[in-house]
Amino acid sequence: MVDTLIDGHKAHLHPEKIAKWLKTGDCYPIHIEIGLTGRCDHKCIFCALDWVCNQSDIETSVMLDTLKDMAQHNVKSVMFGGEGEPLLHKDISLIVQKAKEYGLDVAITTNGRTFDKEKRENCLPNLSWIKFSVDAGTKEDYAKIHGTLEENFEKLLQNIKETVEFKRKNDLKVTIGTQFLVIPQSMDSVLKLVERFDEIKPDYLVIKPYSDHPKSKKNLCVSVDAYNNLKEKINKIHKGNFEILFREATAQRVEKGMPYPECYGLPFISLIDSKGNVLPCNLFYDQPEFIYGNLNQNSFSEIWGSEKRKEILKKIKELGVENCRHGCRCDAANRYLHRLKNPEAHDNFT
Repeated sequence: MVDTLIDGHKAHLHPEKIAKWLKTGDCYPIHIEIGLTGRCDHKCIFCALDWVCNQSDIETSVMLDTLKDMAQHNVKSVMFGGEGEPLLHKDISLIVQKAKEYGLDVAITTNGRTFDKEKRENCLPNLSWIKFSVDAGTKEDYAKIHGTLEENFEKLLQNIKETVEFKRKNDLKVTIGTQFLVIPQSMDSVLKLVERFDEIKPDYLVIKPYSDHPKSKKNLCVSVDAYNNLKEKINKIHKGNFEILFREATAQRVEKGMPYPECYGLPFISLIDSKGNVLPCNLFYDQPEFIYGNLNQNSFSEIWGSEKRKEILKKIKELGVENCRHGCRCDAANRYLHRLKNPEAHDNFT
């Protein structure tokens, strides 16, 4: 059974960090998303970071030093994704292996086109999970949505199939996930993808609602009603050979907006881009005034403990969340943390 907290948050599972945050207003992050490269071999029409023009790769030595530093300061996990396709970094296998060796939980989000035999054998035993972005059920829709060749659709499905087989053959604990982003251009083909996955049998398929990045308006959102109707159609044909996760709570949060005045979640999560910049979140890519620091100049722990980072967090607090992305990664945690900061009348009755 896949952890359904994929539609919520896990901040409450780290009480020592919550306690420190409540006491001091800060802590080392639980999780960090790392963009190993700004390069990507697809041109997805839904890409939230299409406005980021960056062709750089983070230096392997810098990345390895950073991973060790983060592990020593009680960071729990890293996910390689970010503004580009992580599998395009020449040392992705080494970086994944070392991250695990240092004591971090490791994950990858990928379009999966280049997840070949070498990467599969070297990465998969060291991963907690890998998630493939599929987002279509036919080669024609896939090519249009992902901005790639039609033939890459079957190549991706074959890579997922071989990944599932490798996991089972070697009795690995890694979770193999897939994702379908619900946009108007993809809705008609999701049923065909479910039929294909009933044969391939990944661990799960998450049906994810789209939300606009403030700097990349695309008008690709669908209504909660349309999303729920899609769920009914999928459940009618699904044979149960893999788990389907519907992010209904996320869809509702995207539509309703944010009930909190500031982003409380920034101490618990951070981003590193392929230039080595340490950032609060993907809202601030390519905004120098919001960069905590750069790993080519200072270590992660030096950056995290710096006065500059404290000043940036103060500036973000003053800005509020009016221009933030609805349903962002911190959204569910923000609602929880806001409640901790602002308890209600009967909260002490368990």
